[in-house]
Amino acid sequence: MEDTKELEFADIGTVNCHDHICLIYHGEGEIYHPVFPFIQKGVAIGERCIYLHGSEDRLERLLQNAVSSQQEDSGALILFPLEDFWHKDGAFKQERVLKLLHKLCAAAIDDGFSGTRVICDMGWAVLEPKRQELLQRIERELTAFASQNDVTLLCLYNRELFPEETILELAKLHPQVIVGGRTCSNPFYFPAASDRRIKGARCEVDVFMATAQRMTTLLAESDRLKQELEQAYGALARKIYENWQEEDSLRANEKEMQEKDEALLEHKRKLQTILQHIPAMLMAFDSGDRLAACNHEFERATGFRVEEVIGKPMLELLHVEGEQREEVVSAHPRDGGDYRGREWSLRCRDNSVKTVAWSNISRYVPIRGWNNWIVGLDVSAKLHAENALKGLRDELEARNAELEAFGEAVSHDLSGRLARIGEDCRAMQKLYGGDLSTPCREMLQKVGVAALELAGPIAALQRLTALAAAGLQPEEVDLSAMASEIAEKLSDTVARPVTFRIEDGVTVTGDREMLRLAMEQLLENAFNCTVGVKHPVIKFGTAQVKGERSFYVSDNGPRPGEQPGKGIVGKAEGQERISSGIGLATVQRIINLHRGRFWCADQTGRGGTLYFQV
Repeated sequence: MEDTKELEFADIGTVNCHDHICLIYHGEGEIYHPVFPFIQKGVAIGERCIYLHGSEDRLERLLQNAVSSQQEDSGALILFPLEDFWHKDGAFKQERVLKLLHKLCAAAIDDGFSGTRVICDMGWAVLEPKRQELLQRIERELTAFASQNDVTLLCLYNRELFPEETILELAKLHPQVIVGGRTCSNPFYFPAASDRRIKGARCEVDVFMATAQRMTTLLAESDRLKQELEQAYGALARKIYENWQEEDSLRANEKEMQEKDEALLEHKRKLQTILQHIPAMLMAFDSGDRLAACNHEFERATGFRVEEVIGKPMLELLHVEGEQREEVVSAHPRDGGDYRGREWSLRCRDNSVKTVAWSNISRYVPIRGWNNWIVGLDVSAKLHAENALKGLRDELEARNAELEAFGEAVSHDLSGRLARIGEDCRAMQKLYGGDLSTPCREMLQKVGVAALELAGPIAALQRLTALAAAGLQPEEVDLSAMASEIAEKLSDTVARPVTFRIEDGVTVTGDREMLRLAMEQLLENAFNCTVGVKHPVIKFGTAQVKGERSFYVSDNGPRPGEQPGKGIVGKAEGQERISSGIGLATVQRIINLHRGRFWCADQTGRGGTLYFQV
């Protein structure tokens, strides 16, 4: 059936058992479209299809070819030529035709088919002298036959063979009709009546009235549908406008989301660049504790390239043994770790090992695919420096201990010998003073005075050695009160007037005994430098030097400015009086222990000022 291949899936609408359908066609195209789907649907639902040939020779040949092409003769499609059905025995007989139809329907049921579909080609009646009356009678009988049997009838009328008025009258006798390729109820159908003229007319009137009423209903329905359609168009227009607005909003949102995505990608690229170039090693591990990523600093520090270490286990990269291995595993759970500054060794490409301080914050900053990511700083150089510094500190402490012991021994020996020199001078003056010449007596007196003056700094040095050994004991110290006490003692030792100007309320945090020793040495130095001055003045107070609070001790003694720790010479009454250089060195040592500064202001000819910071 190559000529009918395009019609295999055509649909002619709902066709039910007991239907009596009329197909009025013009040309081959209008007959093939309904007939073949009618047959195909019947065969598909298990019905037998019978074609009763009348005048369509081409349709008969096509159906005959379809029957011949079947591999097995199932009996689903049977063809009856004109002379074997309509004109059997040479003429049309209605009773014989109806009997044959009864036999065919019964045979189909006996053969296991669910029903019968019959295509009646009515072209056989063209040559009959009373064809209209004959066809009207047989159509009424066929309607009754279809209603009483499991059969569906399709009657074919060619408009080229029958007059228009005949076809119109015959169409009224079919309950169903195929119009536009679809099966529908026939609005002009009316059943047969016993009094044909009266009841037939009445039926026609009923049909007319029913049709007019249906047309009125259809017009009302059309108006209603038109209004609904206009409303639907209005709603559709509003919806389209809303959709346009929504599309504009979506486009704006899409643009905003695209900009955010681009910004996020740019931010991600920047973060990746930062992680790659930070001056700290980065290692990221997956759920199996295998290396998933590392940065340039890791490559630089270890000498490995990325492709050489990606996928390696954590314990293979870290140089840990024993309990440290368990510590490493427990510190990296699958949900991320949290620790700071844990020192584990890292293997390098040249088989060396570096000590690295690792930190893990992956629990609080999770990154997809990185169950644990850790950052490390190489502390190998720091550890080496700390070890070397510890050795130097130990050596320095040992040498300081030696120097303190040496200083204590020297000061002890010097104080003893100075005491003996002083005693010998006094004994010599007592025993032989009258026998000595004046220059000798003056020289002996000067030796005794020098021994006495040097005894004070030597005693201060011994005190400093003892205090330094005990260590600093910081507390708040009132330097003003301390300076006042020392000034009072100095004024009581010598019967010469000296004016002390001491600023009130000067306090500092430090070791009380050491600061007292420093203040004693500073004030004694200033006191000795004012010997021979007509109106000696010694000052103590605070001053701002380069924005920092500093303490000072000044006097108006006439001697050249010298640096702390060296002899400061003053002249008075034709003799030199040496202010104790050891005393200023002691002050320098005390200030150094307090991590401060000690310096001298150059005021040649106008006295001297010593500054210190604590």
